[in-house]
Amino acid sequence: MKSSITIEALSDLYKSLRGNILSLDIYTGVMLLVYSVLALIFYPYVSMASSILFQNLLIATTIVASIFLYSLTGSRVFALLRYFYIVPVIYIMYDQTHFFVRVVHPVDYDDVLIVVDRIIFGTDPTVWFSRFSFPVLTEYLQICYFLFYLMPIMQAVELWRKNEIKRLESFARAMAFCYFISYLLYFGMPAVGPRFTLHNFSTINTDLPGVFLTNMLRGLIDAGGGITWGALDPVGVVNRDCMPSGHTMLTLVNIALAFSNRSRFRWFFAVVGGSLVVSTVYLRYHYGVDVLFGAALMLLTLPLEPLVDRLVRRHLDGG
Repeated sequence: MKSSITIEALSDLYKSLRGNILSLDIYTGVMLLVYSVLALIFYPYVSMASSILFQNLLIATTIVASIFLYSLTGSRVFALLRYFYIVPVIYIMYDQTHFFVRVVHPVDYDDVLIVVDRIIFGTDPTVWFSRFSFPVLTEYLQICYFLFYLMPIMQAVELWRKNEIKRLESFARAMAFCYFISYLLYFGMPAVGPRFTLHNFSTINTDLPGVFLTNMLRGLIDAGGGITWGALDPVGVVNRDCMPSGHTMLTLVNIALAFSNRSRFRWFFAVVGGSLVVSTVYLRYHYGVDVLFGAALMLLTLPLEPLVDRLVRRHLDGG
């Protein structure tokens, strides 16, 4: 009798655990697996391979623990962890991406992107924008560019505070899916960007000055992109993350979901996000074709994700 009760309890726990697995967990698990396999394959050539393997094991353990603890307790604290663990993971995966890109595909395609820009636009868009630059505009656009990192978190927190958990799950799922797609596409055409190829990176603070915050924000973004303060060879260490423009792709995804969710910030996201898309070229981070491809990817991946989610759910619910 006791044995049958124990088996029944374990069966119920298994069903609860399986039911509480999110597509978000599956997307993240796939990325962890891909990068862990790359770390093992290229172990002699990737300086941080051991750290990457440890990071990925820790992230995977955290996800499994959050599923288990939420299934047992239903606690709002663990629910918070279920939906928000993805915030730091997205940035960790971004860093890991660039340890592998240079090893897997150690060729820069800036020359190709420059040619494509000139075919499409008849000029170099960053050079064309230079005629309109002035410090106040540069300051505004640099702030908008920096807000890329905060706007999706604003929408997620809003959904959490409104207790719209289904919308929050859908939002987190879509953002993670699109982020991860953009990371994998960096392997296709690595590039450093026009601030290194068409302009002089070392003089950008004097060539494109801001007012108060521009230089500080520029420095923070450089650090996040692999350029440490006083780096002797910035072009050699910067992340190869121009193509596609993730800033464009994910900003447009955030705006589209904000209107779908009727976020109170939707018009703020539209204005600042639209300015951010312009800033990617004005501030010399991206070529024009990067932005066009990022926008096209948004139109492809945002409707694709719900289809992938349904496939995942069908497998989990039918297992």
